[in-house]
Amino acid sequence: MKARDIKTKRVWKRVTPVGYMAQSRFTSTEEPYTASIDNLTFNTVTQADFLREFYPSGHAINDPTVYPDIYKEELVPVYDEETGDLIRKERRIYKEYVPRFAFSFQQIIALKQIVHLCGNDIQFELNINNPTDEQKESFLKFRAGWIKKDMELAFYEAAKSVKITGDTAHVGFISNGEFGYKTLSFLDGDVLYPHKDPITGEMLLFARSYFDYDEDGNRITEWLEVWDNTYLTRYKRSTGKTISQRILSIFGIDGYTIVSKKAHGFPFVPVAYKRDNDGACWTPSQDSIDGYELSFSQMAQNNQAYGFPILYLQGDGDTEIGKEFDMNGSIKVLEMGKDDKAGYLSAPNASESFMKQIDTLYKMIYEQSFTVIPPELKSGDLPAAALKILYSPAYEKATTDASEYQSFLNDMVRIFSYGYGLEQEKTINFGNLPMKWWIKPYVHVSESAMVADLAAAVQNGFVSKQTASEKISMYSTVSEWDRIIKEQKAKQADEMAAEIEKMKLTHNQDEESLPENS
Repeated sequence: MKARDIKTKRVWKRVTPVGYMAQSRFTSTEEPYTASIDNLTFNTVTQADFLREFYPSGHAINDPTVYPDIYKEELVPVYDEETGDLIRKERRIYKEYVPRFAFSFQQIIALKQIVHLCGNDIQFELNINNPTDEQKESFLKFRAGWIKKDMELAFYEAAKSVKITGDTAHVGFISNGEFGYKTLSFLDGDVLYPHKDPITGEMLLFARSYFDYDEDGNRITEWLEVWDNTYLTRYKRSTGKTISQRILSIFGIDGYTIVSKKAHGFPFVPVAYKRDNDGACWTPSQDSIDGYELSFSQMAQNNQAYGFPILYLQGDGDTEIGKEFDMNGSIKVLEMGKDDKAGYLSAPNASESFMKQIDTLYKMIYEQSFTVIPPELKSGDLPAAALKILYSPAYEKATTDASEYQSFLNDMVRIFSYGYGLEQEKTINFGNLPMKWWIKPYVHVSESAMVADLAAAVQNGFVSKQTASEKISMYSTVSEWDRIIKEQKAKQADEMAAEIEKMKLTHNQDEESLPENS
């Protein structure tokens, strides 16, 4: 494939209401036999738009074309300095900056969804009733390597990238005989180009592009890295506007040159790719967020205009306002006539309907993204069932995410099994391990209550001690059950040695108690 063909991917889009219910009509006697074709109209959304939504400084409320400032026109008289006569009136325009408030709802939503998806470690179990000692040993080494190589961190980085920018890639590599990984994300300036088999979904080729910049922030070099079943090929292209670059672009020549081409060490494309076709995780709430920021800014503008008391003067005589002001411009001296009056108008309060609008938008922002604001509890610890009910929207979303991320996790495990197997010289052992893995959504539970439930289950005999040991990951290690067995064996050996010593002591005492002639 040519570089310009490699650098292709589906765009993110949002449907528009154009054409809604605008199709033909018919009567009951003239019902058509074929459904009419209704083409949807979309607005293209880029990953740069996701980042603009993620950071409050990039929100639409800060764009004057969306929420314009106020311009006021005033005719100012201009007088002759010598005669004092009016010469003309100059037209002057004043710009009043309106208050703008952007809130980081997107960051809150992304953080909460990531925590519920990645809060628990990836669950691994041997999917066999009676594993051999070799399988147990390989399984323990696999889990220890998974932790040692920070694969939990790798999954978190990937989930964070998908939640914020819409896609990510997990790439495995072998360097100096050791396995390593790298998370590719638009957050770091990477644009990802996956190419999969349309039937099987297997990765056929993967590419990423990124740029080098000079000290002024101008692009000077574009890099293109391509993975296939055997090689990692790196290309580079100058992005300068030279005559040669223009000639290459006219004739359709890419202008890329190969910098390096070497085998990556895997018998497949060592890339796990994940994409959310809906884009960033806050997309269902984006319209409500824009509406909330606009409504809040309008309320702040209203408070700014009418929030402070307004001074009014009433009388027929001349009234002079002194020149002594405080930092806020409040009047300190007021000279008035005997019959004049002065006072303050009370500031209007925000209407109940306006506050209802603000509160409804705030509530819907979180509900539409299945995010739960922690409730205020007036009692102590709640049971696990009550916590699950309180956080049911977030838990349900995390459960759905766990299913959607399972294929991505499968690719991660496949890359790790082969890469770490090469490092440990156990590729076949890891590849043949009869184990299963899944994502366990996180929900706020009391650890002491969970330990008590597992202890009761073990005591009642329907959960084994080994299963309970594996479930309590916060208090145990990967090889916790082996440690328990070793401690038990050591205890039995000590007891046996003590029993033997006791028997020897008893035998010696019996021999000493016998008569000498017997």
